[in-house]
Amino acid sequence: MRRIFKAAATPLAALGAVCALAMPAAAAPGDGPVAMGSNERVNVYDYSNGYKDYAGYVQFKHKGDWFHTYRQKSPGNRIYVQYDKDGVDDQRKTIEGGLNPGDRTKRNTNLPEGTVYNIRGCVQVDWASDYCSGWQKFTA
Repeated sequence: MRRIFKAAATPLAALGAVCALAMPAAAAPGDGPVAMGSNERVNVYDYSNGYKDYAGYVQFKHKGDWFHTYRQKSPGNRIYVQYDKDGVDDQRKTIEGGLNPGDRTKRNTNLPEGTVYNIRGCVQVDWASDYCSGWQKFTA
């Protein structure tokens, strides 16, 4: 009887390994745009002191379509989020964030599921160009 179970166990184990290799891996949150939605975080830096200074971050969370901003330090220069639909020109939207250290803001939006967008974070600078991160894609 032991031989029967031992003989059957080896092919079943091999079949399980083949099935596991054939299945596509699920994308982890933050891995970029995917059909089921993604969470993206973009760090924002302030260069007004003549060097790269971490100012905070902006992020999109797929569950509930929330945009968040966090201002770490340097009061007076507002952090904000810019986002637009991927491939559509002149449709950029802005969500303002906080001015003071530790300020957190969040905005709930209702974006169409599965649509790819671009997000970036910026530091508002008076009388000069704002300091913005690069664009990052995400899926609503």
